[in-house]
Amino acid sequence: MKQLTILSHNAFWFQGVPFPSDRPPSPDVEVLKRLCAVYREVNPDIIFLQEIQSQETFKMVSEHLGMPGCYCAGTTLPQYGGAVLWHTHTVHQIHNSQEDALKTQRMWQAVEIEGNNLCLRIGNVHLPSGRQLGPERAATQRTAELQDLIRSCEPGLDIIVGDFNEQSGGAASEYLERCGYVDVATLSGRADVPTNIGEGRGDHIWIKRQMAGYVGTYDVAAKQDLACGETGKQYLSDHLPLWITVEYQ
Repeated sequence: MKQLTILSHNAFWFQGVPFPSDRPPSPDVEVLKRLCAVYREVNPDIIFLQEIQSQETFKMVSEHLGMPGCYCAGTTLPQYGGAVLWHTHTVHQIHNSQEDALKTQRMWQAVEIEGNNLCLRIGNVHLPSGRQLGPERAATQRTAELQDLIRSCEPGLDIIVGDFNEQSGGAASEYLERCGYVDVATLSGRADVPTNIGEGRGDHIWIKRQMAGYVGTYDVAAKQDLACGETGKQYLSDHLPLWITVEYQ
């Protein structure tokens, strides 16, 4: 069996914590380098990032990791962009939220991975929080954006990763369950493991139910792995990287 390692992380604009605003300047280069080192420790085949504030930031990350990729700016909030980076597989972006009629608040991307008897479609999402929309409108918008992503990618997506801004069991989770997806953290018996520095699990990886048997591992970085120490920041991000391995022939 071969393995594909998929990592997802909200990079918090590579500012480090604390950072009081949602209007980020250019990345803190030291934070960016150290987060890239955390990613390299996992040795992922493909990386999905949220909170990438510009094309220039994407290029910096791509160069530090030595990985090509694709970038999508946020729609209503451009600084809430996303990026996908990869190593050796053939990957191309098939759709993103910039192309769609729905007024996406942040972003979503859909990519197709091919090579070595492998063909997967994966969505990268950063769904709205109640910070700008309030709790009820944000919940409605999260479901609408997921629906938009899935509908745009017929015959569908195999895996959806990213910052859902919602704890397990919310409206987005219920929608994905109705669409035939399962939460990999729950599947792996690790639903109680936080993905945020301040506890809670707002970051998720969901996989089509018929693919559940192909999940090898599910892991989340330890909080201390993102501790900053001498940089003047407490942590490299307010979110923890999470990743899975998918096994295939």
